[in-house]
Amino acid sequence: MPWRRPRKRPDRSLNVSRAIEETLEDASAGEDENDAVELADVDGASIIEAAAGEPDADHRSPSPLAEQLSRVELSDSAVVVPVRSAERPEEGVDLEVDAARGLRLKNPVLTASGTFGQGVEYAELIDVSRLGAIVNKGTTVLARPGNPQYRIAETPSGILNSIGLENPGAAGVVKKYAKAWRALGVPVIVNVAGYSVEDYVSVVSEFAGVAGVVGYELNVSCPNVRGGMLFGCDPGLAADVTRAVKQETDLPVIVKLTPNAPDVVAVARAVEEAGADGLTAINTVLGMRIDTAKRRPILGTGSGGLSGPAIRPIAVHITYQVAQAVSIPVIGAGGITNTEDALEFLMAGASAVQIGTATFADPLAPLRVIEGLAAYVRAEGLSSIREVIGVALPRRDQGD
Repeated sequence: MPWRRPRKRPDRSLNVSRAIEETLEDASAGEDENDAVELADVDGASIIEAAAGEPDADHRSPSPLAEQLSRVELSDSAVVVPVRSAERPEEGVDLEVDAARGLRLKNPVLTASGTFGQGVEYAELIDVSRLGAIVNKGTTVLARPGNPQYRIAETPSGILNSIGLENPGAAGVVKKYAKAWRALGVPVIVNVAGYSVEDYVSVVSEFAGVAGVVGYELNVSCPNVRGGMLFGCDPGLAADVTRAVKQETDLPVIVKLTPNAPDVVAVARAVEEAGADGLTAINTVLGMRIDTAKRRPILGTGSGGLSGPAIRPIAVHITYQVAQAVSIPVIGAGGITNTEDALEFLMAGASAVQIGTATFADPLAPLRVIEGLAAYVRAEGLSSIREVIGVALPRRDQGD
């Protein structure tokens, strides 16, 4: 993969007493011609790691900011008083689905990783206990401060993001949110990210025994530091991660597929053979915007992940392909904003759906979809929502 060596950056002191966003913005000030435009950097690894094919000592060792962050004492737990709905229009309708082998949910509507925080943020706005499940923000072994500004850019019918997996690390997430998750009353699926097989295993190990955690979603859109290739772009690498995590936990393991892979179906088949219990289709699509006034990319890392309605046709197509190629459940994700969108994915073979970008504009979007699916089941005289799953797929006895 072509890349350009980043310019040496002046050393600037970092102050964690200020907002992280403000500190990072100051740290990147004056670097308008950032040359580190690299797919690996979009997902949080350094360009040096991806190019050299081995961990970069400076990158893997705690940065000055990371060292300061590690000295900031986390509170024992996040405190939240969840909102509870007086009315639940979906009650009395069979919306139960198998989102993965061994993971039966009361309805097929989940939230997408990276769009719903740790769940506690939205719990003060909506009744999260009505959701089928929530997927937490991508979690790595060590704390990560994330990518430089700007991290988000609007696009027609979507947004580009380059957050860089900002998170307090697996141990930090457990310490701060485990108690709060118990209070939410909704199943939690932990999204796991890493740059080696050992990273994924270590994160899963950290969450062992945490109440409320019902499964793991593996973000394989991370670059493998040994070879530079994204785990999710290589069937063998994706299978290695899946196999190792399955040996570490008895909980369901879901692999989140990247649409940037040369052959998504091949990856899906490989991870199924390696023991995956389910798949999520899809992660974001690689994209870029240029600031024409400044004559450079808008995002601090150049490229970013495109999400929102703009990618929905791509996501539906991949879901349709993957659902025919595997026998494990598929969770559809990508640009869902309403009931009609969710039904497209279900009919294309998805057993459940994830709603992400839509919650930025309307936190109630996931609940509206649940209510809409219940209304659809009633209106169509169906016995359950499961009757529509895969109805648009070619019939087995007719072939393709």
